[in-house]
This record gives sequence, structure tokens and C-alpha cells, in this order.
Amino acid sequence: MNNEYLYSITATYDSATAAHWVGRYSDAISAVTEWNKITDWGFADEYATYNFSEPSGKMTTKIFYRDGKVGGK
Repeated sequence: MNNEYLYSITATYDSATAAHWVGRYSDAISAVTEWNKITDWGFADEYATYNFSEPSGKMTTKIFYRDGKVGGK
């Protein structure tokens, strides 16, 4: 069995330098399913930054602010 992962999702709260949570996935369907579940700032004080990394090197970011603003790239 191969224990390598191809996709990852990280959650970082506020201005922390280390991820609060990391999810690792071996297939796109599982990764995208989890990515689509992320809809708010979680337990952050001010904002939460979520990054979705793909095997191609592409990274997608969602930023949810406690006051309701949403950003990303």
C-alpha cells in the first residue's frame, strides 16, 4: 500500500506561522470534497486562511474573516 499523498489542505488561524490543521489526500475527489466543506473562519480570532495544494504545484486559497468578509485567490 502506498502511503503517499498528492493533495493537501492546510488551515492557519490569524497570523500563526504554522498550520493549525493539515489534511492529506491521495485522490482528487476526497480532497475536493473536503475543500468544499470549508465555509467559515472556524475557531480563528480574526480570520482563517485555507490552502489547497495540488500535485501540479497549483495552490488555491480561501480566507474567511470573522466579520463576514471572504477573500482568496
